[in-house]
Amino acid sequence: MLKRLLLGAALVAVAMPAESANVAWPGAPVATLDQADAAAVLPTRSRAGDTAVLPRGDAATLDALLSAAGLRVAQVRSGASAVPRLYVESMPTDMAQIDQAAERKRIFIKVMLPLVLAANERLIADRAEIAYLSSRMEMGDALSEPEARWLAAMLELFHVEDGDLAELLARVDVIPPSLALAQAAQESGWGTSRFAHEGNAVFGQRTWEEGAGIAPEGLNDPGFEVQAFNGLKDSVFAYLVNLNRHPAYQHLRELRTAMREEGIEPDGITLAAGLDDYAEEPDYIGKIRALISVNNLTDFDGARLADAAD
Repeated sequence: MLKRLLLGAALVAVAMPAESANVAWPGAPVATLDQADAAAVLPTRSRAGDTAVLPRGDAATLDALLSAAGLRVAQVRSGASAVPRLYVESMPTDMAQIDQAAERKRIFIKVMLPLVLAANERLIADRAEIAYLSSRMEMGDALSEPEARWLAAMLELFHVEDGDLAELLARVDVIPPSLALAQAAQESGWGTSRFAHEGNAVFGQRTWEEGAGIAPEGLNDPGFEVQAFNGLKDSVFAYLVNLNRHPAYQHLRELRTAMREEGIEPDGITLAAGLDDYAEEPDYIGKIRALISVNNLTDFDGARLADAAD
């Protein structure tokens, strides 16, 4: 209660501008998240190390460039190497032409894993900042105007009411790479779907704003489109925000909070139980868990991005 009162006083003193619903990471493009947001991505006050972006190309070229930078799936699985800060803009153009399933999966992981780790890294930084500001407010410290504005933007973005910082911390948290990779694989056919190639839509998120996405084929006016993004990076950000704030995934967040309280690092197999409403297909949770298990995706839950100096 004290935190809420203190935060309320801080936010009253800092009036939010009318356009505050559209907040963005400094230097990051804006991504539409759902029909309730015109444009919003996670705000942050931290900056990661230098990064490079690889434009869209064929699988062999992108694979070679990522390998040259030090990204080798086997070594990351074993924990022998970190993941370089090198991000692919869009899915390789010829993913559907890769005949060998194992090869297609390997390249898919090389494309998606750095993006998932980068998004989680930002969540971790924001979570730490929220905890820091919360502890200061608990001691009666007044927030600066930029701090109050940033915190208000976070509360708004994650749909947290009444300045409830405990609830905000429950929402600003990581999604295990194993879960993100499995869902991306399921929703995009390991990077081969039309949505992935035409709109960087690897998670199958829907939009009800006409013209904001890609219309499904073979359906008679389904009433929705699949949300399109400027790049894979935006698609990953939107996916993380969606799981972290939508009421449909409250169970997932409760499972994650319970694991945190027990000192257990969240994993994809456990959190998949909170995906009851992600898709209409039968036994979606079972399919995601099978993807994680069969492909040993939990190997990547301990992966980390290389330091800027690495």
